[in-house]
Amino acid sequence: YCPQCKEQRQASKKLDLWRLPEVLVIHLKRFSYSRSMKHKVETFVNFPIHDFDLTNYVADKRSSRSQLYELYALTNHYGGMGSGHYTAHIKLLDENKWYNFDDSHISPINEEDVKSAAAYVLFYRRAKSDTSGTSSAGSRRARDKTSYKH
Repeated sequence: YCPQCKEQRQASKKLDLWRLPEVLVIHLKRFSYSRSMKHKVETFVNFPIHDFDLTNYVADKRSSRSQLYELYALTNHYGGMGSGHYTAHIKLLDENKWYNFDDSHISPINEEDVKSAAAYVLFYRRAKSDTSGTSSAGSRRARDKTSYKH
């Protein structure tokens, strides 16, 4: 609905990211729903573990703050739509080692085994840098623009 001409119009929506958070959580779409079908999406996503660079996605080019992220945890979902099992891979930063958390069992894993088609939610932290940035309080702010085709 166009507030200027008071009619329904085709529109495009644009969202600009001005600041990124210290902790970035990415939720992968693993469940697909349509009117008649529900299914689990088991496509392998080759996500980065190190040097996840989001610099090109920040609209504020004046920022000298690092936009590099490091994966430090993820959840996995195994099973189908009706039931399933969740596990977690977590990197203990003090040890610089990855562990698999599966109910009451914890075991070390190799970094190359962290990626799988079961990955569901990814947790990244901003990589440490020498540049000081602004407060992360405004990181949730985004500039939203809607343009209507007349």
